[in-house]
Amino acid sequence: MTRRFHRLLPFLLPICLLLAAAPAPARPTTSVPVWVYLGDKPDGRGGRLPWSRPVQGQPVAAYSLAVDADYVARVAQVSGPVRTVSRWLNAVSVEADPPTQEALRQLPFVIGVEPVGRRAAAPRIVPLPAPAPPPAGPKGKAGALSPVDYGVAAPQLQQIRVDGLHQLGYEGQGIRIAVLDDGFHTRHRCFGQLRVVATRDFINNDDDVTDQTQQPVTGDETRTDQNLHGAQVLSLLAGDDPGRFYGVAPRAEYLLAKTEISATEMPSEEDRWVAGLEWADSLGARVVSSSLGYNLWDDGTGYTLAQMDGATAVTTVAAEIAVARGLVVVVAAGNEGGNSWGHVTAPADGPGVISVGSVDIPSAGLRQPLLAYNSSRGPTADGRIKPDVVAPGQGVVVADIRGGDYQRGSGTSFATPLAAGACALLLEAHPDWTPRQVQAALQQTALDLGPAGPDTAYGWGQVDALAASGLQRPVPEETWAGPPYPNPVQGGVVYFPLGLVNDTTVDLRVYEVSGALVYHGHWSLGAGVYAGPEQAPQWDLAAQEASRGQRLANGVLLYCLTAGSLEQRGRLALVRSLH
Repeated sequence: MTRRFHRLLPFLLPICLLLAAAPAPARPTTSVPVWVYLGDKPDGRGGRLPWSRPVQGQPVAAYSLAVDADYVARVAQVSGPVRTVSRWLNAVSVEADPPTQEALRQLPFVIGVEPVGRRAAAPRIVPLPAPAPPPAGPKGKAGALSPVDYGVAAPQLQQIRVDGLHQLGYEGQGIRIAVLDDGFHTRHRCFGQLRVVATRDFINNDDDVTDQTQQPVTGDETRTDQNLHGAQVLSLLAGDDPGRFYGVAPRAEYLLAKTEISATEMPSEEDRWVAGLEWADSLGARVVSSSLGYNLWDDGTGYTLAQMDGATAVTTVAAEIAVARGLVVVVAAGNEGGNSWGHVTAPADGPGVISVGSVDIPSAGLRQPLLAYNSSRGPTADGRIKPDVVAPGQGVVVADIRGGDYQRGSGTSFATPLAAGACALLLEAHPDWTPRQVQAALQQTALDLGPAGPDTAYGWGQVDALAASGLQRPVPEETWAGPPYPNPVQGGVVYFPLGLVNDTTVDLRVYEVSGALVYHGHWSLGAGVYAGPEQAPQWDLAAQEASRGQRLANGVLLYCLTAGSLEQRGRLALVRSLH
């Protein structure tokens, strides 16, 4: 029989009014964050919906129902200010010392009081020196990107074959990605085209997720590492720095949630992460990327390996609710492979969560990628294979947020956004896919590494975004090159259409009739047809002239295009108005 607590309200009202009028007592220093789980919630039709802990078996629609406001108010009267309210868990988090926790347990509608998970901040990644930049080259609008266009990001993008989807025009357009991290200092040049829909700072309770001074919790963020890790993660997703650096999904829309505290003495806490996840869901996120994991807490307590069963940890429960509601949740497997824990952390143990391990980036053709020594392994406590997949995470190039250029870093934190971005491209290509279909597509098409078949180190293997999409470039019967267009040239972009039977390096040179080299570009392209303006190799004359501050004179230009054994020569007429 469902208990109905609202009948007590007339008798408690005078007491509540007296408590509300009295000044709230100062919380002693022994107060810690705790979850207060509630036994039911309004069902929206005048009745009550029973709720259990752990949260199991609720209809998906029930998670959208609001928490009982009277319950929240009565909890606050006992504990003081509420930190977060979770519809999905039907719980609130508050600061409470042991006597207050016991008083909360005595409330007739409370079914449990448990500590909020606290995770010590991960050690900061020591960057390697940034590699020397390659020469700048042309950049297409949404495809036919070459290693020159990707710049220093080329190896990590090509290793998981997102370049193949870019060449087909998929770069995240129309997909909303939520990133949950420690903040986002977005003044770096790679964020010039960043599309931000909404931001929320769940730590300092405002809407600014960039560097600020005099923050109530995080203090002067300009003097700490706060907001740097999140921005590096974001650069792998949304970076767009022509000729120097490129992200996986630069045309996606972004929701940025600041849920973690980076300073070692300030633990990040799972209630803020859950709040960020629910916020992302409310704003229409399709993909969630989160580079964190919960296992051992600051004070030496925490979850046990036996609790990494996909149904116990609070963040895992919330992540599974998100998956049930249609969000693709991508999280780091963890960097515990080199210590006594060794295994994946929560919420990477969730069955529907896509957990990502880390591999290195070998030189092309040298060998297959190898697992990073600290990448967390499986299985889960109930025997399931985790991680799901791996992606480049060892020696990955990310934005040097305060330095202004690029640097190398390592960890599953950086493998995660590469995989999450690939998920966004899959949803762009297949808008009707469910989270389970995205997960299955990644698993079934991954490049098998390590022992044959799925294993508890590499999961199903390395992400292969192009194979997971099921799409293929159109391949002609023979290699060909069409006439460049427009010709005559009037000072804009000139396109050089071609079709390739095999993966080929394409080289283009443009000369004056005197023999002086005007332009040199090269592209590494897979087999396929590159005919349209968004795919064909191109010479951006306008951009070249703007960068050099000098215009070419009208007249005849000569070009030479080579692609494997194919060589095409011809003329371009540069004809512009004198005005």
